Amino acid sequence: MAAVLVGGAAGEAPVWRSASLAPKAGHDSFAHVAAVGAKDIWAASGAGSVLVSGSHAALLERFDGRRWRSMPRPSGAITALSASSAGDVWALSSGRAHRWDGKGWRVMRSFSRSAHVLLAAVPGGAWLSEQGRLSRYDGRRWQSVPVPAGLEVGAVRVQGRDVWVLGRYKSGKAIYDTIQGGSPAALRWNGRALVRVPVSAPAKVGVQLQLDDVVVGKGGDLWLSGRSVLDGDRLPVLQRRGSKWTTLTPPGTSAPGNIEPDGLGGVWFDYGLDQPLWRSRAGKWVKVAAPQPPSGRRWGLFTNFGAAVTVHVPGTTLLVRAGASSVPAPGNSYDPETSVKAHESADRVVMTGPYR
Repeated sequence: MAAVLVGGAAGEAPVWRSASLAPKAGHDSFAHVAAVGAKDIWAASGAGSVLVSGSHAALLERFDGRRWRSMPRPSGAITALSASSAGDVWALSSGRAHRWDGKGWRVMRSFSRSAHVLLAAVPGGAWLSEQGRLSRYDGRRWQSVPVPAGLEVGAVRVQGRDVWVLGRYKSGKAIYDTIQGGSPAALRWNGRALVRVPVSAPAKVGVQLQLDDVVVGKGGDLWLSGRSVLDGDRLPVLQRRGSKWTTLTPPGTSAPGNIEPDGLGGVWFDYGLDQPLWRSRAGKWVKVAAPQPPSGRRWGLFTNFGAAVTVHVPGTTLLVRAGASSVPAPGNSYDPETSVKAHESADRVVMTGPYR
């Protein structure tokens, strides 16, 4: 059973509605999602998972405002998907960067299949980080983008028309880089060069924080999030209001998996499909309950419950979230008698909301 879920909040009570998707055989899950607007959303399966049996469905689908349709895919497994307009949809796969031209995929750049590559689509082009080397496509050609010495790139994000490069400045002393030293890095493209944005963090957080997410709110409010270079755990979100920096987490919770704009100058804290969403705006918190999965199932895969990818839908107050639901394995652990069933039951899901 595959479904698109549309969720909303009526007063304090979220309401969820579902619409069917054509069922797919085998392992059926979305790992990437990109939104141009409410009537143009793309979702793709990932590079694959460890399967006990069954098959991994290679999927790329597009929502046109009325229904989801299967789309032609670039060759190989998709490892990243990003879109800024109907003519600026980009995907990474098989050591190549592909651009959708409205009819098919065109190869725009090639790189080593073993390279760590990050992707962000912008109006008229795209940005790539290949092993920390930045380049941007301006609609005509690729240009290298100089970066400060010691910068370790963790993400390239687009907020409105602004491009942000996030990561960490290394200390320059290798023996200390994973223990102490180093600092979080945020840079914004001004149209000619990357400009450093000063970041203030508590000492115990800052020395191990590698940034990978940013939200820009009203009046210059800024939220930055990332993970520890020591153990990969998410660290508290940094917030700048005016000139004051603080760490931020919703009441009684830990650091979120990722943050997204709410479309009204605030920020969403996302903890996965099986956990409530939290929104922070103008210093106030709002909690939106998690949607309920179909009976006998749970969100995510049996090895990664609640997992999903979430992005803001530009021009709206909506989020789009993509992932899967599955039959859970008892004890949340590997069980030879039940893991096959859990894998074969994985069904892709996309949800948008919350609506008012």
